[in-house]
Amino acid sequence: MTEVSWSKWDFSSLDTAGSSKVDGIQDPIGYKMTMDDSGGAAGKNKSKTANQELLEKKAWEVAVAPIQSVGMNLFMLWMSGSSPGIFTVMILGYCLTSIVGQFTKANAAFQNFKTIDTTLQWLAYLALCSVSLAYLLYHMAGMGLLPNSSGDWIALIPNVEVIETAGGVLK
Repeated sequence: MTEVSWSKWDFSSLDTAGSSKVDGIQDPIGYKMTMDDSGGAAGKNKSKTANQELLEKKAWEVAVAPIQSVGMNLFMLWMSGSSPGIFTVMILGYCLTSIVGQFTKANAAFQNFKTIDTTLQWLAYLALCSVSLAYLLYHMAGMGLLPNSSGDWIALIPNVEVIETAGGVLK
């Protein structure tokens, strides 16, 4: 009886890239390694455009992120109603600080995408931040927390003293 030595590994019969048949075993259906797949010049151009497309897709995801993160805050504002209470004011303060924080992070958000032009994504990011800020200000004005009517500025109207004289006849 022959003894099998398990301490020696045999890698000579393994498939190598580019060979279609090894020891009578064919590649699976649909698998065929070509020069384009193995890193030729056309493959590099193809992967470069694929990387550009992937970077643009990720840049758009970053541009849409403000509206996704503010969505819950806007829903909380809508559910809080229009009466100025302590919890509503706290929610307004939280939403305002998060929106201002997103405005300040606008340049840093697209710092990783230096290889592509992200001007359109940056403008979309700022537009979505502006939309969420506009809704927040609209909600604050509806609650009466923003001075937007003439009655809010009554103290600044100059007081004109009218001098009246009255005259009459008694019989």
